[in-house]
Amino acid sequence: MPTPPIIDCHTHAYPAEVVAAPRAWAEARGELHWAELVAPSDRTSIQGWSDATTMLSAMDAAGVEQTVLLGWYWTQESVCRWHNESMAEWMQDAPDRFIGFAAIYPNAGVLDQLEAAKALGFRGVGEQHIGVQDYKATCPHWQAMTRWCVENNWPINFHVTETAGHEHPGAVATPLQAFVRMAEAEPELKMILAHWGGGLAYFEQNPKLRTILRNVYYDSAASPLLYDMSIFRQMVRLVGVEKLLFGSDYPLRLYPRFQKMPDMERFLDQIRDEGGLNTRELDALLGGNFRRLLASGS
Repeated sequence: MPTPPIIDCHTHAYPAEVVAAPRAWAEARGELHWAELVAPSDRTSIQGWSDATTMLSAMDAAGVEQTVLLGWYWTQESVCRWHNESMAEWMQDAPDRFIGFAAIYPNAGVLDQLEAAKALGFRGVGEQHIGVQDYKATCPHWQAMTRWCVENNWPINFHVTETAGHEHPGAVATPLQAFVRMAEAEPELKMILAHWGGGLAYFEQNPKLRTILRNVYYDSAASPLLYDMSIFRQMVRLVGVEKLLFGSDYPLRLYPRFQKMPDMERFLDQIRDEGGLNTRELDALLGGNFRRLLASGS
């Protein structure tokens, strides 16, 4: 049987003016947290860069059919809107290859932002960060956004910082209980927790939490920087393969000791070779689950 198309549900796209001088751009826009993460002044960055053509070439080399272009958790509405317009240009140039998740500033004017993003062709929200963007499940703007996303069948992707074991400059905590509260407040909201959810999957062994988190999914973004490949088998045991999504975090350099330029192929090869998954599980992880997530209303 032919291998089902692969979907990378976690990538990032930045315009040429950002790539040309990322730190200067961020400082001029007041997005200092982003600058600290991707263009630090005191260490070598693991952030790679890509234009649309380069990303499409990387996708072709890795056999990736489609990628999700995620927005960033900007701290200003104007930057979110600007980034969405930039990503929409990529989507318009290759509509069969790029799926857009919009950058949304969650503390004001969310419905107008969401409608504008929908008009541009976006199909979800993210990557959001509850620590950097400073919002809670009780925030009226957040509640309006989650209700709109449920009504429009839009998932929300969240950055999740792991709770122990790995520290890096610029990291901002994302308390796991906050995601539980969000899932409890809006049970039909489809939430994608990036970077394996920072350990939340372990607590799904509690039957009550398993019910609350039934619409929560976990993506594999940046795994080689955080875990060994046994994480894939462990996550299947914890929550079942149907809740797992392949995400690379391209164009992040996942193998900085060996990799000058980002690619998708090495990570996919490592998952196949060392992830301990059978063919059915690989098909679900590498695209089947995400297609179902976007298509279904459940």
